[in-house]
Amino acid sequence: MKRSIGEKPAVSLLKKIQMRVRYGMTMYSISSILQKIGMEFTPYILYQEGINFMELSELKNISSDYSVELLGPEDMKITGTFKTGFSEKELVTLLNAGGKCIGLKHNGEIAASMWINLIECNYKSTVFHLKNNEAYLWIMYTVESYRGKNLAPFLRYKSYEILKEMGRDVLYSISDYFNSPAVKFKKKLNAKPLKIILFVKLFNKFSWSFTLKSYK
Repeated sequence: MKRSIGEKPAVSLLKKIQMRVRYGMTMYSISSILQKIGMEFTPYILYQEGINFMELSELKNISSDYSVELLGPEDMKITGTFKTGFSEKELVTLLNAGGKCIGLKHNGEIAASMWINLIECNYKSTVFHLKNNEAYLWIMYTVESYRGKNLAPFLRYKSYEILKEMGRDVLYSISDYFNSPAVKFKKKLNAKPLKIILFVKLFNKFSWSFTLKSYK
């Protein structure tokens, strides 16, 4: 469910490439271009996260002006404007299907959000049903004006606390191998890599999946 972008495609693609190169995501950009012509070679990492993995030292200076809460359909009017690839209507559909969206608010304004799937982990060729004590964390986004304040790790840790209260203490997430910012974020969380998987798809028709590495 990809949202359409109002700006001209060529300009939009150029801006994306420039930003990705700037943030050390050259290979990620090349992979995105190949996908547009029907060739996909995506290595990605399956992680396990949780409250027992993360250090708290960097989170102590977060202002008390911030609050964490589960977001509802009325909040999707705002999150639907975030550059996540999903429209307001699609996000409401995700909520209605049982998805959970946790938001970090600053004086009532949404500063960051993340999504949780309690039913299945579903990314490329990695699809498995979640047990009652498991959850899949995905789509994390921080509003541009709030970036650089260490809010994403703070929201992540708070999501761990919320999920633990729900009896969900085995948490999974996935990041593209070449998405440097995402991989660095997982290292900051002290997330545990479980597998490196290569997903290959040709002509938007034929697909294969290979486990490149499994961690003990």
